[in-house]
Amino acid sequence: MTARHVVILGAGSAGTAAARALAGRGDVRTTVVGRTGESPYSRMLVKNVAYGQAAPELIRLPAPHGELVADTAERVDPATQDVHLASGATITYDALLVATGSRPRGLDPDVAGVEHAVRAGRLLTLHSLDDAVRIREAIAACGESARVAIYGGGLIASETASTLQALGHRVSLVARSRVPGVAGFGRPVAERVAADHEARVTTYFGRTVRRVLATPDATVVTLDDGTDLEVDLVVVALGTTPAAPSPWRDGVAVDDRLRVSGHGAVYAAGGAAVHHDDHLGTWRIDHWEDSAAQGVHAAQSVLHDLGCGEDPGPYRPRSAYMAMIHGRLISGVGYTGHPGTRVAQTDGLVVLHEQEGTVVGVSGVEAVGEVYGWGSRLHEARA
Repeated sequence: MTARHVVILGAGSAGTAAARALAGRGDVRTTVVGRTGESPYSRMLVKNVAYGQAAPELIRLPAPHGELVADTAERVDPATQDVHLASGATITYDALLVATGSRPRGLDPDVAGVEHAVRAGRLLTLHSLDDAVRIREAIAACGESARVAIYGGGLIASETASTLQALGHRVSLVARSRVPGVAGFGRPVAERVAADHEARVTTYFGRTVRRVLATPDATVVTLDDGTDLEVDLVVVALGTTPAAPSPWRDGVAVDDRLRVSGHGAVYAAGGAAVHHDDHLGTWRIDHWEDSAAQGVHAAQSVLHDLGCGEDPGPYRPRSAYMAMIHGRLISGVGYTGHPGTRVAQTDGLVVLHEQEGTVVGVSGVEAVGEVYGWGSRLHEARA
């Protein structure tokens, strides 16, 4: 039997996990397509490089299983089952898995001074390894105590504010919401995190950035109420958007088996995938562990559809994450994007995220045991 050719676009969490799931099989041949000039690395650990806690080479990943091609995928033609690469080369597939991840949201280009601040190296994001190196170098250039404005209120913004403050830097945290992080943590956890921010760093909640003026001596961030913040650099942490080749520039829509409807043998996983299913509706998760779980599930769906494996069933988010924010351990399991929650009475703060009366995710503060216990129940309920 001729081995079927499975092409995986992306060498991050979802792509490498899918390649591992397909490794060692005689019935499939795997090609992983990474970005031009880039070696695989752990995006989960880029923050440690940014904070000066790890060298870039320490977060590199081993080469993924199968053939690795470092040549960015620019366009896919599902009709001919061809992937067109940046070099001009073409790869033909029997099944395609899009795992190209995400890109960071930046400031609206209409905000005055954005382009100049980016060119000056004063307005940065924390998403890629290159981003992390730029932040590390910018902070080091400021000496022992840098003045850093962080714009955002989610997990990356919160971790960055917490870590930089603990390292002795002067942090201003700006967030559009008066209670940042509700969409990711649920309101009870978000309120606890917000209170810790207010006690440790200078906060401007319910505010937006109107202008960023980079001068030779400092960067002045003007908020919508007219407040001016004089800082050394600005880190924008407003979440991510899917990154995928044409024809999926706005994300790859998948069903509950991670199949892409209407495009033949095409699948997607991780930050590039936008999920549509009867269980959670429309949703997207962009963190390392869940991306890896999606990659494995997508690989199992590929094998089933090629006649080489069993149906893995519908994908359900059940992966865990943890973050240390101002000395408190924040943890979560499953899909924690629903703000409607109830609080379980335990020794720690535990929030149950429900969909039509069914618990689909759990988050908590200083309650990792209870959170992971609920996570085990999610696994059992969906097994």
